[in-house]
Amino acid sequence: MSTSPRREIPLWRPPALDTAAALDAFGQLLDSGRFRDGRHTSGLEEQVSGFFGRPCVAVGSGMDALELLLEAVGVRERRVLIPVHAFQAIPALVVRLGGYPVPVPVDPASLAPTPAVTGRAGRGAVVIWIHHTGIVATHARATIEALRGQGTTVIEDGAYLLPADPHGPGTWGDAALLSFAPTKPMSATAGAAVVTGSEETAHLVRVRRTHSGVEHRWQEGDVLCRNRSLTEADALIAGQQWQQRAKIADGLQRVQHAYAHALLARRPRLLPVGRQPQPTWGRYLVDLGPHTATDVRHRLAAHGIATSITAPAPWTAYPALAPYRTPRQSDDLQPLLSRTLALPYHPALPDHDVQYVADRLLETLDDHKELP
Repeated sequence: MSTSPRREIPLWRPPALDTAAALDAFGQLLDSGRFRDGRHTSGLEEQVSGFFGRPCVAVGSGMDALELLLEAVGVRERRVLIPVHAFQAIPALVVRLGGYPVPVPVDPASLAPTPAVTGRAGRGAVVIWIHHTGIVATHARATIEALRGQGTTVIEDGAYLLPADPHGPGTWGDAALLSFAPTKPMSATAGAAVVTGSEETAHLVRVRRTHSGVEHRWQEGDVLCRNRSLTEADALIAGQQWQQRAKIADGLQRVQHAYAHALLARRPRLLPVGRQPQPTWGRYLVDLGPHTATDVRHRLAAHGIATSITAPAPWTAYPALAPYRTPRQSDDLQPLLSRTLALPYHPALPDHDVQYVADRLLETLDDHKELP
């Protein structure tokens, strides 16, 4: 007796490239023998810079981008305000660079800092504003402009942000980073773009992204310990993904509409009030109400459905970062994180797979009869 193959639905699948064009470009790359700092890197920088109308520098990863920006603006002995649900490596990086990370609360709809962050920052502080999973808060621009107006430096982390507006997120702060990691909307195998509003900052990032051939910087007192530049292969893939970002956005919006029909029509509370689908989204997050994401995730996995928990705990919950927990830090975030789940979401996800995910999720929630 034959059995049907197990159905497998991935959380994310990188957008497909034009195979013929990619192979031709890779062939030329191999023939050139130049695998770093070549025409694909400069071409990617030109594309991103041309879109935003701001200087762009391509680097090896999102964390390289953030590190270089923090070095450029100088965070030693400065307060650096970071959303309390951020990837723990971000505050750890601040500590390593001599800064003092400060956790700030986030609102449940966008998972971005609340407007109250302006009262906690002030002149001389730095704010790392995370557009969490590509969700852009309705108050983001006004709050970022208010922060900059009071002398706060703002770095926008758009790792999961799909660029849709040349004057939108990524241009409101002093600088921003976009990621080309395999799980991001414009997937290469690695890499990131630094976008700044300052030629001086762009220059500092550019000259510090490599650790060889920079003897003069050591003579000036600088310390450069590793290469943080982008490979030409990653720049080639990232450049091709960048060129098709409108197609990627269209595919993701189609999936949004499919989820609205198959899932939200029956359980609208799975999206919190204020979390309206946007073309910038790089992940599809639902709020499970009284259910825990860990439990629901295991149940969906039994049906071959991959999901993820994007932030399992506040970064102050980890032993190495616990000393930076503030006395007035709220404990309300952990329940929100514990019930937030990322569903399968990629441009090529078929409508029938969306329906399958929705049906299995609703069955799981109905088993407990707890979510109205």
